[in-house]
Amino acid sequence: MRTNPALPGHLRALLPARPEATPPDTTWHDVDPDVARAADPATPPDEVLALPDHDSALVRWTLAGRPDLPGEIHERLAADPVPGVRADLAANPAVVSAPILRGLANDEHEDVRRSVAHNPSVPLDVLTHLADSIRIGPNLVPRVTTATDDELRLLAASPSARVRMLVAERTALPADVFELLVTDDDIRVAKGIAPHPALSADRLWALAERHGPSLYRRLATNPNCDPDLLHHMARNATARRTYRAVAEHPNTRGETLLLCLGDDVARRWAAAHPNLPADVLIGLVEDPGLAGCAAANPSLPVEVMERLIVDIVMVGKRSSGE
Repeated sequence: MRTNPALPGHLRALLPARPEATPPDTTWHDVDPDVARAADPATPPDEVLALPDHDSALVRWTLAGRPDLPGEIHERLAADPVPGVRADLAANPAVVSAPILRGLANDEHEDVRRSVAHNPSVPLDVLTHLADSIRIGPNLVPRVTTATDDELRLLAASPSARVRMLVAERTALPADVFELLVTDDDIRVAKGIAPHPALSADRLWALAERHGPSLYRRLATNPNCDPDLLHHMARNATARRTYRAVAEHPNTRGETLLLCLGDDVARRWAAAHPNLPADVLIGLVEDPGLAGCAAANPSLPVEVMERLIVDIVMVGKRSSGE
């Protein structure tokens, strides 16, 4: 109720004060002094140079993530026997040496190779190789974020859909690259480009018709998705996550939200949506599982808010023995 933006000020004033939260204890207890030395940028350089050979993997792991160490230490940590140390080193933006990154890109452990893919300095040819050999996921990797237009064109023309997918996750694209990705027939590329804000409502419909329910959830995250398309996708959804995405979209109509109420997860977002019909919303206030979401809905009638406030105040008085 307190989070409802439409709650009138005179009703908000009636709510009991929130209890003061006790700040968490952030003090480190029983920290290994060598771990503390490894983490401390004030540790003298000669002491830091000895730490990559420390018996404790935790000490070496701490070093691997530091942004202020010389390349000599990076080289030694790249040969560390613990995969987690190598993975944290591979993801460290301070590691810019191409030979080190190329070596880690051939590591036997996939987590290490995946970390290389997320390093901003990974060579482009290494990134394309990794895209085909590991699962990077639907994420915009830093190297693609900083790629030049010519590099983006090179990646978008790749015969590998996994490489093209990496480019599709980027919002800032040259017009020719954008057009190439929008018309790509591979569903993985389509999922990357579907949320792009430059897509018109007509093009979103075209993507929905071309790829079907497999693309609905991603399309429903696009701000230009129109109410009719959202309703079409909710009626024909084959995955639960589609309902949630539709229920979260500001353009979703009341009749569409009713379809989303049937899903155990999406119903929470549907209950909080301001386009939900008032009579349905009032009924959800009585549902123990949805009362909190419904009470936060700005479309909740003021008279219902008043009744809820009275109930809250009365419960507080009974609890305090008044």
